[in-house]
Parts: sequence; C-alpha cells; structure tokens
Amino acid sequence: MPFTPIHLGFAIFLFSVLPFLDPIALLIGTVIIDLEPIFYLITGIGQMHGIMHSTLGVLVFFIPTSFISWLCYRFVKLEKFFPKFNIYLSLLSGIVGLFSHVIFDGILYSEIMFLYPFSMQAGMLHNMIPYSAVYWILGSMFIVGMLVLGLRYYLRYLQKKKSTKQSDLIGREDD
Repeated sequence: MPFTPIHLGFAIFLFSVLPFLDPIALLIGTVIIDLEPIFYLITGIGQMHGIMHSTLGVLVFFIPTSFISWLCYRFVKLEKFFPKFNIYLSLLSGIVGLFSHVIFDGILYSEIMFLYPFSMQAGMLHNMIPYSAVYWILGSMFIVGMLVLGLRYYLRYLQKKKSTKQSDLIGREDD
C-alpha cells in the first residue's frame, strides 16, 4: 500500500470493537510487513511485495510482533491504559494484524503471493474489490474506531470522576 499508515485503521477499529485484544500487537502487525518495501527502496534488493507479503511473512513476523508488544508493555507501563499483557492474545492480535495487511495489499497488488510457500500463484486476491474501496474501508475503519475509542475512554473518565465524587461524599459523612 503506497501509504502504509492507512493499515492502522483496521487495528484501531478492531481494538475498538474487541477491546480484549492487544492493541500494540495489532498496530505493529498491520505495518511491520512494510519493512520489506522499505528495505527494497533503500537497497534495491528483493521485491517491493515479496515473500514477506504472504503467509510466510505472517509466520516470520508474528513472534517478533508480540515480543515488541511485550517490550512496550514492560517498559512503557501500558497496563494503565490497555488490558494487561497476555501472550496468547498478543500472538493472536499480531497474526490478525499481519494477515489484514497481507489481505488488503493482496487486493491492491497483483504480485502478492498470498499463500506462499504453499502456492506460488500471485494475484489471487487482486481486484476482489475496487482499489479505491480499500482506502475508503480502511479510512472509515480508522474514523469509526477513533470515535468508539474516544467515547469509551470519555465514559470511563466520567465514571471514574463520578466514583471519586461519591467516595468524597461518603468520606465527609463519616466525619
């Protein structure tokens, strides 16, 4: 995808509707595969969408994706904002994020061998839906996901504020 961050829309939307997933692994999973085109653009070695944009790429990257997520939780202390780190949910989230990237890029680009190494056939997903629809879907997912997450965190803030106010009132009655 020419604009890699558009893949983040899927991760944000999915986390907004399935908040038990690991948001860091989802986010990383949706973009880490594009290290391959970056490597190609810098060195000229390989292909823009080679074997990393395939089932093999998902198998290669899902453990590093979860490891990076664990590092983020460990050193940035993300438990304040997200569910506690769970290795199984992190691995699942990473796989889902990685496959989403490969699927969306497979729709856009004819050179992607989605089932490699099981099949060398390229373009199995190409043009399943119009090119512009992929961008529209991912952009919409980003907007809806951000709205849902914003509303969820705002309601959590109001609930916390209300419980703090009630505990202050109870504390005053005891005096």
